[in-house]
Amino acid sequence: MPGRGFLLLAIVCGCLVLEQRAVYGATGHVEPGDVVRAAESLAVRVLGKEAGEKLTFCFLPISNDQHDTFEVNIPSPGKVWVCGNSGVAIARGLYHYLRVVCNSSMTWGRRGSGDNINVPIPLPGSKGFYVRKSSSVKWRYYMNVCTVSYSSVWWDWQRWEREIDWMALHGINFPLAFTGQEHVLAQFFTQLGLTPDEQQDYFTGPAFLAWNRMGNLRKWGGPLLPNFRESQFSLQLLILKRMRALGMTPILPGFSGHIPAAIKRIYPHIQTRSSSGWVGFNSTYTGVHIIDATDPYFLPLAKQYYELQTKMMGTDHVYNVDNFNEMSPPTHNPEFLSNASAAVYNGMKAADPQAVWVMQGWLFVNSGFWTEAAVQAYLSPVPDSQMIILDLYAEVVPLWLNLGSFYGKSFIWCMLHNFGGRRDLNGNLSHIAHAPHDALNTPGSSMVGIGLTPEAIEQNPVMYELMLDTAWHNSPIDVQAWLDGYVGNRYRHAGHLPQVKRAWRLLESSVYSLYWPYRFLGVMHLYPSLGPHGLTMDQDQKAMLHYGGHPSVPPDNQSLYNCSAVTAAWREMISAGLFVSAQSNSMPTGPFSYDLVDIGRQVLVDVHADMVTLIDSAYKRWLQTGANTSQEISVLFRPMLDILADLDHLLANDQNFLLGKWVEDAYSMGATDEERAILMMNAKNQVTLWGPHGEITDYAEKHWAGLVKTYYRARWETWAHTVFNAVHTNTPPDLQAYYDRQMKFEEQWYQSSQHYSTEPGGEDVVAISEHYMNTWARKPTEAEYKIVLHGQTITGHSLHAAPLKSHGDLEQMMLLCYYDTACLGFTTDGYLKSNVSYPTAKAGVDLYVLTSRL
Repeated sequence: MPGRGFLLLAIVCGCLVLEQRAVYGATGHVEPGDVVRAAESLAVRVLGKEAGEKLTFCFLPISNDQHDTFEVNIPSPGKVWVCGNSGVAIARGLYHYLRVVCNSSMTWGRRGSGDNINVPIPLPGSKGFYVRKSSSVKWRYYMNVCTVSYSSVWWDWQRWEREIDWMALHGINFPLAFTGQEHVLAQFFTQLGLTPDEQQDYFTGPAFLAWNRMGNLRKWGGPLLPNFRESQFSLQLLILKRMRALGMTPILPGFSGHIPAAIKRIYPHIQTRSSSGWVGFNSTYTGVHIIDATDPYFLPLAKQYYELQTKMMGTDHVYNVDNFNEMSPPTHNPEFLSNASAAVYNGMKAADPQAVWVMQGWLFVNSGFWTEAAVQAYLSPVPDSQMIILDLYAEVVPLWLNLGSFYGKSFIWCMLHNFGGRRDLNGNLSHIAHAPHDALNTPGSSMVGIGLTPEAIEQNPVMYELMLDTAWHNSPIDVQAWLDGYVGNRYRHAGHLPQVKRAWRLLESSVYSLYWPYRFLGVMHLYPSLGPHGLTMDQDQKAMLHYGGHPSVPPDNQSLYNCSAVTAAWREMISAGLFVSAQSNSMPTGPFSYDLVDIGRQVLVDVHADMVTLIDSAYKRWLQTGANTSQEISVLFRPMLDILADLDHLLANDQNFLLGKWVEDAYSMGATDEERAILMMNAKNQVTLWGPHGEITDYAEKHWAGLVKTYYRARWETWAHTVFNAVHTNTPPDLQAYYDRQMKFEEQWYQSSQHYSTEPGGEDVVAISEHYMNTWARKPTEAEYKIVLHGQTITGHSLHAAPLKSHGDLEQMMLLCYYDTACLGFTTDGYLKSNVSYPTAKAGVDLYVLTSRL
């Protein structure tokens, strides 16, 4: 039965509800009747007209000290009521019904390919079904200041509309709303007397605006096209209108004092400082001018900015400002730090007495500068009630623990998870299932919300579904039970197959149980940096090749993850896909296709990393001993390149892994050939060199069809040929010529006008996956390999210095040994061997040999 207030409100939803007070406000008030209408419209968009209009929604009043609450009730067969105190609460209630009753879900995916929506008519559900849930926290925050550049920069309204619906269904009520702010800034700068040319010296191109807004960059990727700027502002108005209608509180950009250098022409005596150089960019693209916090111009200029923005966008009285993002303040002086934050807050308050400052806690990760005393000096000028701090990387670096819960300031526990939009399978489900709950229930905690702060989205949906669910549980989540529900909702009937359940158990125990912190996995996308001693890599990159000796690896040298478990998961998913295809006489699509390709992508990337290790090891043996390993290298580098071609083909058959979509979305926003060329350059440079000379090369790498084949594979081919030629001719390579050749190729690639496919190939991804599984992880016959020693430590010569990523998977180890002509056999602890001697007992280590080489 419904709650006492539920049925009454349902009966009188058309009249009594409208007499209730306004339940949330932005620039204007939104009445309860509008809440219901917003929910009704969302249901039709998500479910379609027939199913959407069969549901009944109503407003649910709650007390001021309660968090968002929803109720779902089925009083009779085919009758479903969903009520909540806001549009977001109702939408979350609808999503609860879709998952629990309809075995449905909605996740990221192009053209709805991440959805499994199954709502038949009459509406399913048993009579008497009733649930009431309240959020355990006030705020559910969404987006990183980088997300708008790495993910949403090329979105149109149709894509934004879908994302806002996704937000509402998942209970998000505190989103960042940064789109279109350059149009406000341009008008503000014009009011100050700055010319269009002076403004263009400040703005970056569209793909790099996130770092322009934070004061890190200027000009790179520009000019910022007026057409783009204006269209983004029009889009922002639609975004804000929809967010506010659903009861969200959008966070608008604030004024941090960043200003074009030409401000000195207008105000000769204004005191500014230049931001420091950022990650290798030279002064042409850095040195953003920042008005000194103590300068008398700061306050009136801030007030002028906020008043203009409010006139153009309205306000919800919440603003994001990040003063020192990835750049240290010029001094440790506590007075300077206090003045800097006081100026930011007082500038807000001068225009909006209700202003609340939302800031990322990312700057405090730099513990070398931000001591406890420095943090306190910076935070103290702002009243506790008027600041919310995003503990941006709390799943890895929980600042709230070391900074006294931010000394009384409210904070939001956030999961950053993703850097640059990398597509690796990764995360730690069990940690996320309990850590936010632990933080909320720690004595003295000032936590007020949970948040998603990935630098980019549309990857690893399982991590984000779980994280958002934590806001609606009052205790830690049972991951195993939750995961069963997740796959059941994601795949419909296939989700209940034993192969699928086994696959996700394997994934949960490997890539989704990663030791923290992790960065990213695999080396396929990395620049093949060749040095006098072979491949040169930083510590993060070395960890991607193997396991040993990296700070991100636990002290006992436990692997980053069990690659063999991922390979086994792919086998199980292929088996499930073959079963489904046979039963339905059609190939699986949607979320199943996405996950099948994504898991296969990880397997192939891991095998490629081992191929690179073997080639590099053979090259180093030549460098160290003079041994002619050219035959070994020549045999290895062909499959090393072939696996990248196969990976590209696999990716090309799912619409969510296409470079062409990213490039074409940028290209289509231009009105002229010149504009389209600028936009295409922005899109291609960001995912490759990330700067004119590779200042952050490959940071925003993507495992996309088109990018793998035409960019990553080409770079590895140049590396392999250079290494082979050096060994074959017994002549050290010309390293400068190598680097010049690679850079010339990379610059030509991102500057070219080449287009790429925007549509998937249409082949059966199950059949393709089965083929590549048999190619790269084929089960060999007993005649090909035999076990000769069991439970031994095998000494003798290893062909590489550290264990291979594939060490737990016999099939992949056998494959690698087969391709390495110097390999006699391998040990199950991850080493290929060219000879064997002095075995001693060691539990769990076996030696296999290639029978044809005995």
